[in-house]
Amino acid sequence: MTQEISSERRELERFSVNAFAVVETLSPGEAKVFELHTRDISSNGAFFPMDVPLPAGEKVKVTLFLSISAQELQLAFGGAKIATEGEVVRTDPQGMAVMFAKHSTMSPLANSARDVTR
Repeated sequence: MTQEISSERRELERFSVNAFAVVETLSPGEAKVFELHTRDISSNGAFFPMDVPLPAGEKVKVTLFLSISAQELQLAFGGAKIATEGEVVRTDPQGMAVMFAKHSTMSPLANSARDVTR
């Protein structure tokens, strides 16, 4: 990838977060859907461990499901869902790195609606 991406990767703080995610390919043809967990995440992207990662350049839709630690928020919402698109920018034998698009949506999850509908 370009030097810009690799220098961005070093500048952004990464957090070890094991968040549940649904990753769906956006290529023409039959979409592939994967239920994964993040190994780490930054404001720019995330790393998803998987046995057979998608190829670099693959466009994907990513939906992350996050728990909320504040007790009153957890009772009211049960967590949050972040939806964005991105691109696989790096793969290795442990998984794939996805760079998020600049736009995303965040919405609360109701306690009774913890499903992973897309």
